[in-house]
Amino acid sequence: MNNNKFILRFTRTALKSLKTIPANSAKLIISNLEKLAEDPYSMINVKKLTNYGVSYRLRVGKYRVLYEIEKDNQISIILIVDILDRKDAYK
Repeated sequence: MNNNKFILRFTRTALKSLKTIPANSAKLIISNLEKLAEDPYSMINVKKLTNYGVSYRLRVGKYRVLYEIEKDNQISIILIVDILDRKDAYK
């Protein structure tokens, strides 16, 4: 029984944002999200946010992936809320 991996879920906003990102950057973001799903607590480019509305951000180049972690006894989910350019991420 391997329940160590988190399930990635995307909001419509996050999927829409991902489609607007250049292909090479989008591939890098997806690759980093797959690593995040393996262990969301050990990645070095992750920062816990305070006073922002989402709990975490993952830095991938000039992009910021904003996400929440939802856990219960049965399932663990990483909900990708949005993917933004750095200049727009903290407005």
